[in-house]
Amino acid sequence: MSNFSTRILFVGAAIPALFALAAYVPFMDHLPLAILVLAFAAGSGVELRRIVEPSAAKPRTVLAALFAALPSAVVYAVRQARPEAGLAASWLAPVAGVSIGLFLISALPIALPRKADNVRASVAIATANAFYLLYPGALASTIIVILGSTAESGLLLIWFATVVFGNDSLAWLAGVTLGRRRGIFTVSPNKSLEGLLAGMAGSVGFAFLGPVLLPGIVPRSWPTLLALGLACGVAVVAGDLFESAIKRSAGVKDSGSIVPGRGGILDSFDSLLFAAPVFIGVLAAAGVAL
Repeated sequence: MSNFSTRILFVGAAIPALFALAAYVPFMDHLPLAILVLAFAAGSGVELRRIVEPSAAKPRTVLAALFAALPSAVVYAVRQARPEAGLAASWLAPVAGVSIGLFLISALPIALPRKADNVRASVAIATANAFYLLYPGALASTIIVILGSTAESGLLLIWFATVVFGNDSLAWLAGVTLGRRRGIFTVSPNKSLEGLLAGMAGSVGFAFLGPVLLPGIVPRSWPTLLALGLACGVAVVAGDLFESAIKRSAGVKDSGSIVPGRGGILDSFDSLLFAAPVFIGVLAAAGVAL
């Protein structure tokens, strides 16, 4: 089966299943989806470790998964314990606390190497630790915020997903069928101008679905919705290019092979990671309670 067919079949099965969970399984702020986010974050950390530390020992793989998943786990726990708290108390503070705490703990043995010759390797390890904590760690936690943001958080998640996947899918489809002007991005030369424009149009178009899906929550403000679509569209592209740059620096094509037609977990998760904080940031600025 061709990669095109595999991708279509996978997306055709996965997206409806995820939307069904978002719409019909809301208990405990969509616990099944929260677990899925944790699994995706941990898997992304493992794949990232293989890219940035290809010769690292097994304990580094476990640590990468732990560092990538813990910010989301802590945010979920705090938001369950304090559902009335705002973004600063239930998201920013927990993410900052767990990220700084884990980094400081992991930095102690690095700061006190047994041999001077180990300093260069220790700096590389510390850099990798910070990378796992922030990308995908802290960024993935913003999806947890969406899961428990309002009484209609399932619809909010579906809206967010359509803004992101609408960009990704339309950009890919236009690039495959209409793409002529390629080479516009150094780290991803196969991307085309036609795909970029189609993807941005997709994000903007789906952004205007917000007041339709959530009429009592999302304001019917066309400037706000346009800004949301454009900002998320840029974030989707930036997330994809950021991961492409990481892979190109290591000379690998895909972060993994676990997702049919798409490559690895991080290949499928990269756009969501960058778009989620932009999405909640624009909505918070517009006065939507999160």
